[in-house]
Amino acid sequence: MSTLGKLDLAALKDQYQNGTIDMITVAGVDMQGKLFGKKVPVRYFLDDAISGIHTCAINFIWDVSLKYAENYKFCNFDTGLHDIKVVPDLSTLRTYPWIPKNAVVLGDIYNKDGSEVTIAPRNILKKQLAKAEALGYRSYAASEIEFHIFKETIDSAREKNFSNLQPLFSYPVDYSIYRLNVDDWFLGQLARYLEEAGIPVEALKGEWGNGQVELNVQYAEALEMADRTAIYKNGIKEIAALNNLMVTFMAKHDTDASGSSGHTHISLWDLEGNNMFYDANHPYKLSDTGRYFLGGMMALAPEFMLFYAPFINSYKRLANTGGAPNTQTWGEDNRTTAFRVDGHGKSCRIENRVPGSDANHYLVLAACLASGLYGIEHKIDIEAPTKGDASSAPGVKRLPSNLAEAIQKLSQSKIARELFGDDVVEHYLTAANNELNDYFLEVTDWERKKYFEFI
Repeated sequence: MSTLGKLDLAALKDQYQNGTIDMITVAGVDMQGKLFGKKVPVRYFLDDAISGIHTCAINFIWDVSLKYAENYKFCNFDTGLHDIKVVPDLSTLRTYPWIPKNAVVLGDIYNKDGSEVTIAPRNILKKQLAKAEALGYRSYAASEIEFHIFKETIDSAREKNFSNLQPLFSYPVDYSIYRLNVDDWFLGQLARYLEEAGIPVEALKGEWGNGQVELNVQYAEALEMADRTAIYKNGIKEIAALNNLMVTFMAKHDTDASGSSGHTHISLWDLEGNNMFYDANHPYKLSDTGRYFLGGMMALAPEFMLFYAPFINSYKRLANTGGAPNTQTWGEDNRTTAFRVDGHGKSCRIENRVPGSDANHYLVLAACLASGLYGIEHKIDIEAPTKGDASSAPGVKRLPSNLAEAIQKLSQSKIARELFGDDVVEHYLTAANNELNDYFLEVTDWERKKYFEFI
């Protein structure tokens, strides 16, 4: 077994034979970044499932709450709700320590004829990574995901209709060490489990919201980082549930609560291991490659907003009630801008501060790469960095402020269709339009509070 919980096939066989691991989860990643698949005995995995498992294509037409819609081209009743295949990528094989004697492996998604399912998030990211490598680049990334923890079980939260929930701590603890130690019974357990699963934790910190914590994971190649993020988001919810707690990755779980971000750091390196963004002799210490990559990310951010903020709720965080970015801006170590340049030498990177913790990290990184590489190809340069509070800076362009606007931007984007393909764009537009239509059909608490008594 390699370090930090990653397994190779020989190690899996050894641990199966000595009784350390007897079950393995074979999982794909759905549109929302959640894991789906099957749990199989290691014996069966080694004999048969190592070549793939079949699941229903309905996994790519569910919404986040597993409500399906019939208006997707990829899968519907006319296709017979057909099968797809999850083929394990053995480089993702790792222990799953919070569930005894378990391992997990992620897979790529294929049609039964062997062709790739192009709308699958992991395949979308791999396509952009292949494009980068063909140009002589490797991409490295790191995720910073915030989440709220509650002293609730799944059942108690449902009984309360997800309102008036008791947070793990009832006051802001941003950067405070006190609550990290008081709540080490859970947070320490969380970090140790993730480390054992091959997800090296860089830091845990308290955040501004009641019961809110941020997890930083050590940077890695972009596909590895996306895999880590999918596993740890799933794992954090499971570990919480096993401790009679509940975690949410909603971007904004309450009107008066702090939003939860999914900040994403990205850089390009050449194949010899040199950071391609840093140049001490250039303006802002950014190379031409770095400036053009940032220029492309900024230019296409409105059109790619749906990949950074995929839900109705995503835009409640971006209303800037707590400093979340809503402008088409960049800055040097400026946390009010949408994009922040930081670090020097090998640590030089661009931070995309737009995504929330609800975003699918595969799609976030794919959008970052696609737009950044487009910027390099078309030499899209940047203007001077925004100083001070970007939300109140004069003359700045605004990012889409709601899901309907993001849908419109993506639907009109010829560049998005060029970079991702019509099938990908149409599939995720269908998902977003379904989300919007469901919302408009629902009578909400806001409407009852506003109208019930007074109209």
